[in-house]
Amino acid sequence: MNPRIEDSVTRVGPDCWLLGSLYVCEVTNTATSNAVTSWMHDGKTYQIRKSSEDDSGLSNDSAADRIHHAGTSAAVWNIGGTFIKVKAWRSGMQRESDTIHFVKSTSSVPVPEVVFSWVDVDWNRSFLILEALKGQTLDHAWKTLSTNQRTQVADTVAQYCKELACGTSERLMTEKGSSLQDQFLTRHPPDAEPSWKPWTLGPYSSHQLEDYLSESLEGQFDLFYFYHADLGPSNIILSGDGSIVGILDWESAAYYPKFWLGTKPLVSAGFFLQGTGERRAWATLLVESLEREGFPTDMQLYRKWAKAIGNDWI
Repeated sequence: MNPRIEDSVTRVGPDCWLLGSLYVCEVTNTATSNAVTSWMHDGKTYQIRKSSEDDSGLSNDSAADRIHHAGTSAAVWNIGGTFIKVKAWRSGMQRESDTIHFVKSTSSVPVPEVVFSWVDVDWNRSFLILEALKGQTLDHAWKTLSTNQRTQVADTVAQYCKELACGTSERLMTEKGSSLQDQFLTRHPPDAEPSWKPWTLGPYSSHQLEDYLSESLEGQFDLFYFYHADLGPSNIILSGDGSIVGILDWESAAYYPKFWLGTKPLVSAGFFLQGTGERRAWATLLVESLEREGFPTDMQLYRKWAKAIGNDWI
């Protein structure tokens, strides 16, 4: 990927940032007529406008304000009270902003506010600007929470999962009918595929999914349920009293087989707690809450799935 994903946002002045090949974020006295969006933070006005050849400077620093970098496919910046999230993109993928809008309009699940989003086709990546939520991640707060508070968080997340799962589909797909992203359910891409390119799956009907897997799983999947699919402790934001103020990272949300809701937490290391000896405590607690809501674990079924796609991770 050129330029690298971690170079997607660069500071070119004290109060000016280039956002990919298309836009500029800058501090201004008042939003100008060419702004596509603007917001206030700490008494300052920030605006997004289309970039031009004149947008250059002596400095060109991509590390400034960058708070996260994940391999060749994702990076995040914190600018003006927002998070600017950049992800590798390929044609046909659903934008995370569309999923967030869908969840906000159809459920009570708390989600961050979308400021602006776009796809930079020339650079093969998507940009998503979100208002920063006030609070701390469950991962960070875990040690300060009581046993009852931890259980309450897990029960609330499981209830959100049940609410979202009321939305069903006869196809394995995203909300808008695109391919979904979950590497644990997807065959390894060919070696010729670049490392930054997202792994995608579907969209598939039940019969198409059976063909993708094997006859040994025939008749297992007749309906698919809407699921966040990445409910690790770094994606759950809590207030000071331990209540949930927001759920982050909706790029993997889609309609999945029912067994995956209660099984994914035991498969993905993204559900592990960091900096503690009880790394699996959140995953275990969430699985127990999901089972009470009618979504039990089925590792035997996942092993069959993994074997069918040549997945040797388990």
